[in-house]
Formats: sequence, structure tokens, C-alpha cells
Amino acid sequence: MTIPWVTLPHVRLIILAALAACGTEQQASPPPPAVAAAWRTISWEPYTGVEPSDLGLGVVYLRRAEDKGATLGTDTLTLRASPDSAAPAVGAMLFVVGTNGITSYQIMTPDSLAPNLVEYGYEESGMPFDSTDASGRWLRALLGSAPNGTMRTGWVNATQTGVGTIRWAEHVSDRPIFFPKPERAAFFASADSTKPVAAPRGGEDEYAMHPEEVRGPWMRVRLVVPSDNCEPEPATRRTRQVWIRYLDDRGRPNVWYYPRGC
Repeated sequence: MTIPWVTLPHVRLIILAALAACGTEQQASPPPPAVAAAWRTISWEPYTGVEPSDLGLGVVYLRRAEDKGATLGTDTLTLRASPDSAAPAVGAMLFVVGTNGITSYQIMTPDSLAPNLVEYGYEESGMPFDSTDASGRWLRALLGSAPNGTMRTGWVNATQTGVGTIRWAEHVSDRPIFFPKPERAAFFASADSTKPVAAPRGGEDEYAMHPEEVRGPWMRVRLVVPSDNCEPEPATRRTRQVWIRYLDDRGRPNVWYYPRGC
């Protein structure tokens, strides 16, 4: 089913540079060449070795990425210096549908950044965010990291047409999950760290975790060994209830899921 939406402004390099100068979403006259030259376009693809350095509390994205029949064009999610539509633009995420129907993502920024995008669904990606403004309408997005490790941030109006959001705390609580870093997998008998229990050996293919209950940053999961997540039926499987710390002290997820399914 195609999701109805209204296309956001199509912004190319010289137009986005103009946005930075005038702080408006409308088409603008070309700025001086020196201003346009300050903006860079950086391509990004998932699973190519450029992983997000900060997953934030959730992701903000362009809904057109969910339309697998999307037509040719480029759609832009603009980041602003403050939670105000009149504030200067400081960067952007672009969703591109090429002439061959292939989709891709880019970021635009005045300087060189390592993109901090994340895939949340099958070939559907967005920018993590780490906070909201007092109104709850604006999200502070985490666009990318500078060579010195500094994160470039900017504010996105999450209520504008064609924009969607996901919060990790809810999103990872209703689907199979795993520890992306097996060496950090830890299991407990209760919702605290006082009673550790033996962890299964191996990585995510060796066991599966199915969420059962959430209590603050803790989650009770049904632990299945060997994994029953898209794995062949073994002779026997062992199942038990354990607790894990699924969110860290900043609300970031310690666990992850399978955006592309099996």
C-alpha cells in the first residue's frame, strides 16, 4: 500500500546554501559562489562500514522512503540552528530516487562529516535524535561526526508533513533483539545487576531474545538457545526468562534488531 504524503521541498546544493544564508524553506536566488562552495554532499549506504556513532533516543526520517514505488526526485530534511523555522540551515539529509529507481541517501553540510545515519527498516534510513524542545515539536538530530569526533547537530520540525519518528525504547520492545557486541551480553535473574546468570556462548545466531516486559531501562526477555529466529529447527531448544539492561544511562539502546528481517 502506498503511503499518502506531500513532497517536501526539492533542494539541491546551491539552493540549500541559500537556505543557510536566508533561513527559509522557499526557493531562493543563488547565493554568491563562495557560499555555495561551502556546502558538501556526502553519500551514505548502510552496511558499508560507516556505522552510526550515536543512535540517540530514536530516529527521524522522510516517510517517502517507505514508498517502494516512489518516483524520480530528491527530498530533503533540513536541520536548523535552533528550533525555529526561521533559523539558519546547518545541514540536511537527502533521500534520492534515481532514474533507474535505485534509492540512496546523502547528507549536506558546510564541512566534511562522517554520516550518522541509521537504517531502521528495509532500505529505510534516517537521522538519530537525542532530545526535543519544550514544545515537543522539534527534535535535535545527530547528522554526522567531524574528524575531531564532534557531532554536528541541528533541529528538525518533526510535525511537518512527510516526516516520521521512531523511539528506540518502544521500537525494540516488540520484536526479536540481540546484543550487537556479543562481549557485552549480560543476563540477570531480576531487574538489577545483583544476580547475574550464565550467558549463552556465541553471537546473535546462537540465541534469540524475545521481549516480554519492560521496567525502566530493564527488559525481561524469553531467551531461546539455539536461536529460533529464522533458524532451522534443531533437535532441542532451551528456553528461560532472564532480565537484560536494554537501555544505557543516556537512554540509548544496548540491544538492536533486524531492520531487514531474516
